[in-house]
Amino acid sequence: MLPTTHRSLTAAAAAVALMGILTACSADQGSGPGIATLETAAPAPTEAADSLIEKYGEPVRLRLDMTDEEEAAAWGPRDRCLADNTPAQQDAPVGGDEGSVSGSVGGDPAKAAEAEALCLRVAPLPPWELDAQNPDALRFAQRVVDCLHDRGVREVEIAEADAFGRINIAFGGETNDSTSISLGMQHVDSCMASASDGGTE
Repeated sequence: MLPTTHRSLTAAAAAVALMGILTACSADQGSGPGIATLETAAPAPTEAADSLIEKYGEPVRLRLDMTDEEEAAAWGPRDRCLADNTPAQQDAPVGGDEGSVSGSVGGDPAKAAEAEALCLRVAPLPPWELDAQNPDALRFAQRVVDCLHDRGVREVEIAEADAFGRINIAFGGETNDSTSISLGMQHVDSCMASASDGGTE
């Protein structure tokens, strides 16, 4: 008998809830053309992201032809954000070639990881040619690889996009070939410029 009683009470509760909904809809009909409306709350603003932008500024997009000074300045907001949000930081990670991050931090590793994720919001955007969001980025990267092959770089490949959304060119292969690494670093900038012009030479 207990299951039957439970079902009866559940059905009664559902009926009461349904009558409440119908009553509310009837009340709304008096203020409109006979159609019940459902109000939807506006999405909450991303307060954390907005506060970061307000403090450190909008992230800029890197360019392939940036000078070292310009690139260092572009990474400055993220580096300052890390310095402000990483406890007991000893050596602030900085943006380097290919958007890499190096350096050591002290303190709580979990909090350091939280700071990395937080400050990613103000990191510079990758060059559009190598931006993973660009549907032509892989074709551009392949032109760079072809150019490097033509320059004698044997071990070179397109790497997956990094945490900053940049598609990278990796030198050395599984054997960490030193000749490919040195030649790759020597010719990568000129091959990027050549690929930007649509060629491989």
